[in-house]
Amino acid sequence: MILRFTIPTLLIIASCPVFGQEVKPIEEVVISPGNDRENSIQIELSKDKIQNKLASDLGQILSLLPGLQIKNYGDVGGLKTVSFRSLGAGHTALVQDYSSVSTTQSGQADLSSFPVDFIERLELITLSPTRTQIPVHAKLAGAVVNVESVHSYVGTNMRNLILGAQAGSFDQYEGYLMLQKRSRKWAGTLTGKIRSYGGSYPYTYLNGNTRIQDRRKNNSLLEYFGTASIQFSPNSDHRIQLRISGNEYKKELAGAVIFYNSNAAQYLNGFGLNGSLNHRYSKNKWNIFSSVNYQKNNLQYLDSTYLNSLGYLDQRFYSVQVDFQSQAAYSITKDLEILIGSSFISEELKGKSLVGNRHRNTSESILGMEWKALGKILVQLGVQGVFEKRDTVNQSQWNLLPAVSWSFDLGSKNKIGIVYRYTCRQPTFSELYYRQIGNTKLRTEKAHIASLRYELALPFKKGISQTMIQPFYSYVYDKILAVPTKNLFIWSIQNIGISDAIGVEFTQFIQKKIANHTLGARINYTFQYTRDISDPESQTYGDLLSYSPLHSGSLELDYSWKKIGFFILTSYLGERYAMNQNIPVNLLEGYVLLDAGASYTQQLKKSELTLRFSVNNITNRQYSYINYFVMPGTHFNIRLQYAL
Repeated sequence: MILRFTIPTLLIIASCPVFGQEVKPIEEVVISPGNDRENSIQIELSKDKIQNKLASDLGQILSLLPGLQIKNYGDVGGLKTVSFRSLGAGHTALVQDYSSVSTTQSGQADLSSFPVDFIERLELITLSPTRTQIPVHAKLAGAVVNVESVHSYVGTNMRNLILGAQAGSFDQYEGYLMLQKRSRKWAGTLTGKIRSYGGSYPYTYLNGNTRIQDRRKNNSLLEYFGTASIQFSPNSDHRIQLRISGNEYKKELAGAVIFYNSNAAQYLNGFGLNGSLNHRYSKNKWNIFSSVNYQKNNLQYLDSTYLNSLGYLDQRFYSVQVDFQSQAAYSITKDLEILIGSSFISEELKGKSLVGNRHRNTSESILGMEWKALGKILVQLGVQGVFEKRDTVNQSQWNLLPAVSWSFDLGSKNKIGIVYRYTCRQPTFSELYYRQIGNTKLRTEKAHIASLRYELALPFKKGISQTMIQPFYSYVYDKILAVPTKNLFIWSIQNIGISDAIGVEFTQFIQKKIANHTLGARINYTFQYTRDISDPESQTYGDLLSYSPLHSGSLELDYSWKKIGFFILTSYLGERYAMNQNIPVNLLEGYVLLDAGASYTQQLKKSELTLRFSVNNITNRQYSYINYFVMPGTHFNIRLQYAL
């Protein structure tokens, strides 16, 4: 089966010898009849398309982009993490309004805790050496998911008020509010959201030859979000921003249905507080950006029926992260720009179940260059120093992290390029110290990443067709995974050895405007063959890594006419294995999901009223991404929003 799909893929790669330095989703083509460039292309995920999906969190939106894999442990509020081209989630940096966001304990961001109601723009970036507003730490990661909201400097939102409410299946209710005031030098923005979810949805699953029908229990959620930001520009050269955000949640944890206990009483409670102070200076040939960021997270895991001497389990963790960074870019000529930057990160984790306070300091520096010669050449060299204490022993290590790309145009319609980078990620505090699964002997995970990119843009009368093909290869060693070490129920974190991945991403976008009608179609497809190549003598040598599907993709059709819009979305996730042993009992079947939605906007003088409706999983498919973490069948959402 693998050869059947691998050979055609290799033929595609051989026929398209191309690479790219910056990966962005092709989502919207802005066609302006009054513009001289009638068929101009805006390569970004537009806020209207984000809102039309009525997604519950950022994870549901990112799952539509090629090259990204979302591990989904549940529906609304369920843990969701993102990885890029088979790399671990720690290799993918999440940046929100110019600040890196991750949890000190897990080393990654939980996408379920990021509402999408106020997002203005999404980017997926693989290399940005001279862009000062991407933090140094994020630049040294394998890929960057950059999120800009109404709180960002370049936010396009000019509304003073946005008020909305949403209701959905299984007792889902949400309400959100945005207030904004702008003047010549000042801007203040306040956003807030509350959501609740019952989560009691029916499901079926196959246990051996028996089909079990049940209803999800202990699956409710109550969560609050809030963000306030103030921007001050004393003149056109300086811009200062203070941003404070926080969230608090109370979740019931349903767990895996195969081990489901109807009397289960597990809970996860958390509180997070983030603060950042940024300063941007831009004048003549200089662009300087500096920031101070503070993150605090409190986490409580409670199991009221845990079988121990106390009769319950109550584990609490308190983490704090502080980082400082500054970057300066200088344009030597119109074709040559250089950047130098440095950052310092201090992380600390406390908990009663931990022996001592776990602490880590990271120092990072970067030298970047953009040179427009024979196309565009990007070069980046990072230096990372890590200092921590493990098992009463002080440890330090230094990593040299280079990256380079070269791209150029072939005429006015074609572009090709090539990119290579070396990246690494440190073991997280959870991987090192969490209960019996922790392993203080873990080594740093390292990865070599190479990719090609070919772009073809074919404008036609009031429309455009755009194609993007990206073959890629990654080689990872000392890969960190959770594996069963004693039996099925006792796992630990291990460096499994070496893995590699070969694949190709394909995106096709077509849009046509006919009078007041706009038709669009977008196809995303990813082929990815990720295997364990650690030990040729091992029984799992050459097997696919767990939760690495060979095929995934989506097809979206949309139509708009004056005040009305419609979309139909079909998404596919192929077969994958729940464990590294590729045997039938570990095989998870692929699934196809069908979603649809509609929107209507009514202008009311200076304000507007928008009604959106979506139906998800129309075919009532019973599926799960993570084995035994079942997802809901057919469900709907309806939203009413007022903007002034």
